[in-house]
Amino acid sequence: MSEDMRRSVREAENAVFPDGILTEDGIIRRVGSFDALRKEAPEAEVFDYGNGTILPGFIDGHSHLSAVAYSMILFNAKPSPSGNCDTPEQLIEEAKKFLRTITLEPGQWFLGLGYDNAVFPGERHLTRQELDQISTEIPIAITHVSGHLCAVNTKAMELYGYDKPGCDVPAGGEVDASGLLKEEAFLSPAKASVVKGPSPAQLMKALEQASDYYASFGITTMQDGKVRKGELELLKAAGRAGAIRGDVVIYLAPETAEEYLPKQNPAENLYESHCRLGGAKIFLDGSPQGKTAWLSMPYHIVPEGQPEDYCGMPVQEEQDVREFFEKCIRNRWQVNVHANGDAAIEQMLRCYEYALMDTKKGSGGNENLRPVVIHCQTVRREQLTRMAKLGMTASFFLDHVYYWGDYHYSSVLGAERASVISPLRWAEEEKIPFTLHQDSPVVEPNILFSIHNAVNRRTKEGRVLGENQRISVLEALEAVTVHGAYQIFEEGSKGAIEPDRRADFVVLEKNPLETLPEEIKDIRITATVKDGRIIYER
Repeated sequence: MSEDMRRSVREAENAVFPDGILTEDGIIRRVGSFDALRKEAPEAEVFDYGNGTILPGFIDGHSHLSAVAYSMILFNAKPSPSGNCDTPEQLIEEAKKFLRTITLEPGQWFLGLGYDNAVFPGERHLTRQELDQISTEIPIAITHVSGHLCAVNTKAMELYGYDKPGCDVPAGGEVDASGLLKEEAFLSPAKASVVKGPSPAQLMKALEQASDYYASFGITTMQDGKVRKGELELLKAAGRAGAIRGDVVIYLAPETAEEYLPKQNPAENLYESHCRLGGAKIFLDGSPQGKTAWLSMPYHIVPEGQPEDYCGMPVQEEQDVREFFEKCIRNRWQVNVHANGDAAIEQMLRCYEYALMDTKKGSGGNENLRPVVIHCQTVRREQLTRMAKLGMTASFFLDHVYYWGDYHYSSVLGAERASVISPLRWAEEEKIPFTLHQDSPVVEPNILFSIHNAVNRRTKEGRVLGENQRISVLEALEAVTVHGAYQIFEEGSKGAIEPDRRADFVVLEKNPLETLPEEIKDIRITATVKDGRIIYER
């Protein structure tokens, strides 16, 4: 990001804010005095937001729009306050109730999202025997809140082909006899194709609801990460039908990128019916709360059955990662890389550096493609320095501090390492244009709550986790506006309220810069405007 862009945002702290914005055909034409703009365009329609604060529309740093749509029609297995499943017993009872309210087609699976073993007694996972209490005839799969683990019943184990000793498990995955599947054991294309979920008609309606849901949090540009062919076609159809009212930037799974992603600079990929292909997405490890993230040092408390030096695991072979990065660089694809653990981040740095050197020996394709480290939970300071030199950006899942900070402190990482998860202050000092995200549907896409957490860094139990990694309110607002636009190559059209940019706004009842830090989470969204049209109003 240029210093001019950074300086222009910081000048906002001392600026006298204009009270009028003139838009035409979805574009900002003038910004200034309302009275002067009214004289210039006397026939213009007027929207008066009173004493509200108008900011650029929030830009999602990373999430899964399709999965959010799924979550709206699947069983909610989350604990309170997002659900009612604080124990395995409660989850089983809630699932039985849900099963009685729905009609599944022949062969359709009972699917649930969001169980969290961190709140269960003894931090244990669900077992297939427990899920068999819901049904032994219907295949059941309940995904962990991280999205990297999945508990299944006996029927699902059979359909996956995991019901016999010595079964074939995809590379990068693990299967426990209890019915717990890890990573590629259920995420690989071959295994994902086994699952029969909701119908396209159900999903189309759910995508419309999901789009509206994002808008209710002030988000005008969403993301959908690691999209496969079926989801891509559904997103395009939803866009053409007018079901998606905000913009969505789509990152494709590697096998889908080969077929659909054009070989051109990401900035040249244009929107069609609010959908745009942003690049490709790859996973290098799992999740810290699921204890599958790949760390350089052992987990504070290793999972049961693992050796004392257990550090999680990679999910990709080194050579495969190098070759994929080379392909991205040669094809001029931006790549989003899921990397939570510092060992996974090290693998990304190592392989991307190698790929850059290798492509320089050949022909072209070496311009700055802004590769994004997604989640970046346990990144080390020296790794941030290397990321900056490589032109990488980071998107931090900062809400971990609130939702799982106490668990990281006591079980996952221990006090010292937990205090520097999502080190925003270090990233700011290294001048990395980072963004914030919620990885929805892992948690709701509440941008203001992420800003609150970045400023306060307080856990559920009230512990301040890494006071020296706090950032200012303005820096957090940068992350979800101007930095968000830069990350997706749209800094010329989004991220600021200036002439010739999209008329994308969020209207807040209070100014976050004038609100007590501990009260930012309570600010309400008044309206969300996309291309000059209201897409949400309280």
